[in-house]
Amino acid sequence: MLSINPGLIIWTLIIFVLLLVILGKVAWKPLLASLKTREQAIADSLSRAEQARADAERLIAENKAERAKAEEEVQKAVREGRVYAEQMRRDLVEKAKGEAERMLSQARAEIERDTQHALARLRTEVSDLAIQATSKLLDENMNEERHRKVVNKMIADLMPATEA
Repeated sequence: MLSINPGLIIWTLIIFVLLLVILGKVAWKPLLASLKTREQAIADSLSRAEQARADAERLIAENKAERAKAEEEVQKAVREGRVYAEQMRRDLVEKAKGEAERMLSQARAEIERDTQHALARLRTEVSDLAIQATSKLLDENMNEERHRKVVNKMIADLMPATEA
């Protein structure tokens, strides 16, 4: 049934080894070179991808740092703006207080001037009335200059008593 032919086995082995040698020289070297090239290309791609990932992480870190710096600058500008606004408010309040004090002082001075003017007019009118009343009461003929001196002296004597 089964018969083993040794000549056939030897020829099959010779052909198989020859086929392996031919394939090794013709097919395996280009195939291995192609696989090696492919492996190198994949390794290069992985390396570039790793480099790109590292660059992206670096850029993200730089972006975060710059964003933090920008936020700090914004906060600083806001603080400076608040300080400036507060200073301006204080300056305006001080200026308004000074202006109000000046206006109050002017008003007091004007009231004092008007009071002095009114007192002087009142003295004049009182002295004129007193002269007229005295001249009617005494029915004497005193000159007006003498009457005025007497009345002014009386008013001067009365005024300090009423002002105190």
